[in-house]
Amino acid sequence: MDRHTMNRRQNLALFGGIGAALGLGAAGMLRAAEPAQGKAGTMAQMPWPYKPLDPDVAGQRGFDSYLKGHCMYGSFDAVVMAVADQLGEPYTTFPAKMFVYGAGGVQGWGTLCGALNGAAAAIQMLSANPEPVTDALYRWYEHTALPDFEPKGMKFRNVASVAGSPLCHPSIAKWCERSGLKSYSDQRKERCGVLTGAVARKTVMLLNEQQKGLLTAVMAPDSRTGTCMTCHEKGGMLENMRSKQTCNSCHTDETLAAHKHQKIAIKSL
Repeated sequence: MDRHTMNRRQNLALFGGIGAALGLGAAGMLRAAEPAQGKAGTMAQMPWPYKPLDPDVAGQRGFDSYLKGHCMYGSFDAVVMAVADQLGEPYTTFPAKMFVYGAGGVQGWGTLCGALNGAAAAIQMLSANPEPVTDALYRWYEHTALPDFEPKGMKFRNVASVAGSPLCHPSIAKWCERSGLKSYSDQRKERCGVLTGAVARKTVMLLNEQQKGLLTAVMAPDSRTGTCMTCHEKGGMLENMRSKQTCNSCHTDETLAAHKHQKIAIKSL
């Protein structure tokens, strides 16, 4: 008899002995050691069951979670893991900390705002029709003076600014311009935590509205952006871009002139 066969028989004997002590056979021990496939499959099915959350509680949790894992983790945890707490196992085992990567517009690259990134992931997991909820959230973020929420635990005065974009770097730049403070200051760091709470709060408000059938259509783009889209979006003469963003936050008359683009003649839409 070879060594591998002996090891296998010894292991079976060991499992059998433990199983006997617990009132289980060897087969019962093996089944007990296997993961609950039915429960795991339930967690994998989307959307997860959703019951309306308290927006203010979500906002506070978003701020608190920002301090543990930055913006993307903060907004995701405030919404999805709050739902997981309601549902219990296996939902509470979801590895939310994976979303730490979204900090600073993805590892400091200044791209999509991490709070929006985490919120979009949350909406995708909790809504059967996620796009209109995400559209409403992103348009709100573009055009609203934020943060519009003040959680407990703030150390500095809240300064609100309009980002004009869902991107991290213009959002921070507009806030720095409005506040007169630096992008690496403690005040800016807290501002992003408060903003994370504001985004989580708004996300819950929109999910609650959708579940009640009260979600309204997303705000149309401004007339300048609409004019740009008639040429650059699907079906336009150029059709060389895809976006729902407001154009003017980056493509001003000055930047367009530098690229020899004609001045935008606003069309009524």
